[in-house]
Amino acid sequence: MEGKGVLLIATKQRLVVVDLRELEKLKIPAVPERAVKVFNFVENGFPFAASFFLWESKLYAFGGERTRVGLSEDRLLSSSTTNLDESSGTRGLSRKIYVSDLTTMTDSITRFDDHDCLTMLAPKTSPIIEEIEGKIYVLAGPSFHYKDFMPIPAFEVYDPSLHRFETLPTPPFYSRKNYTEPDCIIQGHSVVGTTIYVLAGEKYYSYTIRRREWDYLGKSADEIPLQEHLLPGNNGKFVPAYEDVLISFSHDELFAVLLPPDGGAPLIQSLDEVYKDDSTVFWKGEGVVVAMGEHEMCFIRPKALEIGNEVMNRIDVATFRVEKLNSSVSNSLTSPHHGDVQDTDDSGPFLSVTCLSQGFYNLHEWGLEVPQIRSAFFHSCYNAKSFSEVRWLIDLRIKELSVKVFFPVILAQDEEHYKK
Repeated sequence: MEGKGVLLIATKQRLVVVDLRELEKLKIPAVPERAVKVFNFVENGFPFAASFFLWESKLYAFGGERTRVGLSEDRLLSSSTTNLDESSGTRGLSRKIYVSDLTTMTDSITRFDDHDCLTMLAPKTSPIIEEIEGKIYVLAGPSFHYKDFMPIPAFEVYDPSLHRFETLPTPPFYSRKNYTEPDCIIQGHSVVGTTIYVLAGEKYYSYTIRRREWDYLGKSADEIPLQEHLLPGNNGKFVPAYEDVLISFSHDELFAVLLPPDGGAPLIQSLDEVYKDDSTVFWKGEGVVVAMGEHEMCFIRPKALEIGNEVMNRIDVATFRVEKLNSSVSNSLTSPHHGDVQDTDDSGPFLSVTCLSQGFYNLHEWGLEVPQIRSAFFHSCYNAKSFSEVRWLIDLRIKELSVKVFFPVILAQDEEHYKK
C-alpha cells in the first residue's frame, strides 16, 4: 500500500487523526482507539476556523477567529461577535501564520510554531489558500462569529522569492467591504490552470492570475467555460497519476469522471465497490476525496445517527486504488494531452478499482459540533512503527498542537484543455 501514514480531517474546531495502516486491518464496524483520535484544537489556544496549507514539506496555519477562553460548546457554536476575543489581533481576527517543518520533526507531525517573521497583510476568516505557479494566494472566506466590515486587503499573494505578501484586487463580491450579506458568502471555488473560479452567493466570478483581474461570469453554470465537474462547489480530486481522471462525490454516490481532450461529454463510472450508502440517518455531511499516492485515493464522509434518544457522530473512511484499463488512453502528468480517450467504450468501465480498506468510527468525543469537514490532508509516516508512536502528538505538548490539512483543490495543468 503506497498510502501508509495518517489522515488528518479538520472541522472548524476539531481534528480527527486516522492511522490508515490500522484501517487496513479492520472490518466494519470498528472503533479501535489505536487507529482514531479526536483533538479539539480551539480549546487548546488555536484560532477557530483557521485554514491549513501544505507547501514544500511545511504545514502552514493561516488566520481564523480568536474566541474567548472558556466558552462552553453551546456558546462556541452560536454565531455571535461576543464570542470573539477582541483584545487579540484585529477585533478578534487573526493574521498570524503558524508553521510546522515536517522534514525536521521526527517525533511530532502536528507541532506548530508562531511564524514570527511572516504575517498576512490583513486578518482573514476561513481563508481560501491555493498555490499557483510558485506563489501562494490567500482569499478571505466566510466568517462565523465576526460580523463587522472586512479588513483590507481581502485578497493577497505571498511570493517566496521576495519573502513578502502583496495586495491583490478586492473581489467584486467584497466591494462593499462587508462579507456577511448572502451575495458575499463564498459557496465554493476551484482552480483550473492559472484561473481561480469562485461561487459567491448565486453568482460566479473568476480571477485571472496573468491579467490580475476579477471578472463576473454570471448566475448560470452554463455561462462558465468549464466542464461541469470543474465548476466551483464540486468537491472532486484528480488522481495524481492522470490529468483527466477525477474522483468526485455527489448525491450519496462516489464516482470517477474521465474528461475527454476534445471537451466533449465526460465518461462516468460508479464506485459502488468503494462506497455505497443507502442508509437513512439523522444527518449526512458532504464527502471529501483525498489523494494518498499516484494511484491511491481516500474517501471520507461524516454523518450523524439517531440511536434511541442519542445522536451519535460517525465518520466513514474508505481507501482504494485506481488504474486506467486501457493504457492507450493514459494521459500521465508527464505526457501531453493526446490519446484515444474518445475511443474508450462508454458502455463499460474505464478504470480498474481495488478497494483497500473500509471502516467507520463512532466519534464519542465530538461533542455538539456537527462534523462538517472543512479540509483533509494525508501525511506519510513510513518511519512510525505504530499509531501509539504518532498519537502522543495529540496527548503531549498540547499547547503546541494544531491541525495540518490540505484543502482539496481542483487543479488542471492545462486550462484550455478543459474548456468547453
